[in-house]
Amino acid sequence: MKRITQIFLLVILTLSPVWAQDATSNDAPATREDIQRLFTTLHLREQVRSIMEISANQSMQSVRESLKQKLPNASDSDLNRATAMTDALLKSMDLDGMLDDMIPVYQRHLTKSDVAAMSAFYETPTGQKLLREQPAMTAEAMKAVQPRMEKMLNNLMDQAEKTARESVSPSKSTSDKN
Repeated sequence: MKRITQIFLLVILTLSPVWAQDATSNDAPATREDIQRLFTTLHLREQVRSIMEISANQSMQSVRESLKQKLPNASDSDLNRATAMTDALLKSMDLDGMLDDMIPVYQRHLTKSDVAAMSAFYETPTGQKLLREQPAMTAEAMKAVQPRMEKMLNNLMDQAEKTARESVSPSKSTSDKN
């Protein structure tokens, strides 16, 4: 019996650091450093930059089309100035600051074990492939939904114009009567 008790205590003592680590690390919030390492593994800086560029380019194409329809007399020079302003805005964005702002959000939602599991996946060949393909998939997805979004935007603009005209009309007729 003494031998069994000793073996039991030895097993308990051997496993207690593992249990203690699991109890603290699984439920512990991710640290700033954990999130920064995850961001590095995810190539988040490059991903965000790429998505911002793709989004800006596609938005600019949509805006140019819309401007051409709404302002048929707009010159290429006018349209190019709008594109240049968008490019300047994109280049002036503080990406590092934006990523720093995101860290507390990730910390509120992810534990150390969550971050470890995500990192483990994204370090695999499949995880790295997903990261490599994500910008192209995003660009293709945005292009695929662009006609639907343009239609929705045009409908929204038409509705806004109609509402604006209706709100101006009663004022005119009231002032015309006076």
